[in-house]
Amino acid sequence: MKRNFGIVSLLLAVLLVACQPDSAPVTRPEKPESLMSPITGTPVEKEEPKPVIMAMINNHPAARPQSGLQLADVVVEILAEGEITRFAAFYYNRLNGVIGPVRSVRDYYLELADGAGAVVAHAGGSPSALNRIREEKKPAIDGVHQDEKHFFRVDFRKPPHNLYARLEELSRVAKQRDYPDYSGKPAYQFSGEAVTRGGKAAGKVRLIYHKLYEAGYQYDPAKQQYVRYTEGEMQTDRETGEPITMQNVLVIFAKHKVLDYVGHRSVDITGQGKGYLLQQGKAVPIEWKYRDGWIVPYRDGKECTLLPGKTWVNVLPETGEVLLQ
Repeated sequence: MKRNFGIVSLLLAVLLVACQPDSAPVTRPEKPESLMSPITGTPVEKEEPKPVIMAMINNHPAARPQSGLQLADVVVEILAEGEITRFAAFYYNRLNGVIGPVRSVRDYYLELADGAGAVVAHAGGSPSALNRIREEKKPAIDGVHQDEKHFFRVDFRKPPHNLYARLEELSRVAKQRDYPDYSGKPAYQFSGEAVTRGGKAAGKVRLIYHKLYEAGYQYDPAKQQYVRYTEGEMQTDRETGEPITMQNVLVIFAKHKVLDYVGHRSVDITGQGKGYLLQQGKAVPIEWKYRDGWIVPYRDGKECTLLPGKTWVNVLPETGEVLLQ
């Protein structure tokens, strides 16, 4: 009996020693940092080399509602000739889906594309813009001239408001031609806190480009996002019927000059000036600067952070008006 007891005691001792923690520290694998989009500041599953597509989207009344604006990460709205604006829609996070109607490009839009290293998707352009694309060998896909096969026309609209493209096809062509991928450099600084706290009420905003055109935004506090309006009507995406929404609205004033009888303009977006930043139903005055293709807001010399999400930039003439409510 004593012998059995001794054996049991020995086994228990061995088990106790085996269960003791090692004296050496246990190294646990670090949790990988979540990846963030450099253009929207939102989480992404993986970050792989890919281009930024800057598509010229028509805003003529006959082109509304447009397709694919809701997919864009950043949209810049500037006057073209005919007192109508045109959108430069930047696509990076999501490169699939239908976009259009696609229209022609202008020199000042090329300034945006150049800085961001974007591939320009367009339907022709002003003579000077086309010359720059050709002479400077800019990455571009032209749906009117040599690249028509990469676009398609729809029968529910009349030319020139019926040219469309698929983002996956534009991305494929860019890769095939070895056009540059986006550098990955953050376009903006992002923060979950709005810098507009304590600013003026901006639940409803009217942007008067001139007496013939007006854009606007209305804040939805339940969804914490702005809803886009054009000429007093809610702007929707033709593909889904959903309203166009964004987290940040940047309104800037820039010098405009009409160059010829056609109405071609020069717009100074590579300098600096004044404007407003709208977030979460509030607005604060800002100074803006052009940096690497992006129009960036500052206050007191310090860069303003944007809320993670989509950003729309409205470039108004210096004679334009901003009405906040």
